[in-house]
Amino acid sequence: MKSTRLLRTLVGLLFILAGAILFIRLTGIIIPFNIPSYFFSWQMILIVLGLFFLFSEGNRNTGLVLLIIGLAFLFRDIFGIGLLAMIKYAIPVLLVIAGVLLIFPASRSKKKGRWEKKWGGRSTETGNYINAVHILSGGSRLIRSEEFRGGEVVCILGGTDLHFRECKLSPAENVLNVSCIFGGIELFVPSDWTIRTDTTTILAGVSDKRIKTSFNTAADPEKQLIIKGFLMFAGLEIKSA
Repeated sequence: MKSTRLLRTLVGLLFILAGAILFIRLTGIIIPFNIPSYFFSWQMILIVLGLFFLFSEGNRNTGLVLLIIGLAFLFRDIFGIGLLAMIKYAIPVLLVIAGVLLIFPASRSKKKGRWEKKWGGRSTETGNYINAVHILSGGSRLIRSEEFRGGEVVCILGGTDLHFRECKLSPAENVLNVSCIFGGIELFVPSDWTIRTDTTTILAGVSDKRIKTSFNTAADPEKQLIIKGFLMFAGLEIKSA
């Protein structure tokens, strides 16, 4: 927890420094030292966010994706590497990563749970943890867990919906980490669940659209799902299961 707070503070200070230097440059004030222009680029923002998520708990997949995207486009601009060249070098790297994942799948399966079956574009998962990554794609999942504890959902230029109507929460702290950039996430949860959100949003929003009527069951404070993460140009909606 302390390391995460320290990293968040360092990233915040870096953004403040970058914003202050950029403001000074726009006003025409001469800075006694030279700062490369790519320091203020959108690629550098992705790299900084990637490093932040990479060293924080529960968001390493998001950090790795952001870091790769930022570095790829930064190298393209600095060294003049074309798109075809990047694809050429990316293919062997992806093959190596795929090989490593095939050789060492066991620890991931034990931690996150195994798939039960698939039908009609919707997957059913019975594990206590969920790990969903959607890049330029979408998906739908039905979670059937007797003690759901949380997990991680990553959507980049994509979206997903998670259905928890047949799911029970564990008595411990249940944290769902979400990272969504240019996408959307929909959570369908029972009416008696208490939802707490602790997200960082940039031109994004989080809304609880569960239908509240006199017939609804009151929220149970012991059935609590904590949603943490980062949203940019994205939306997270909580709906009735």
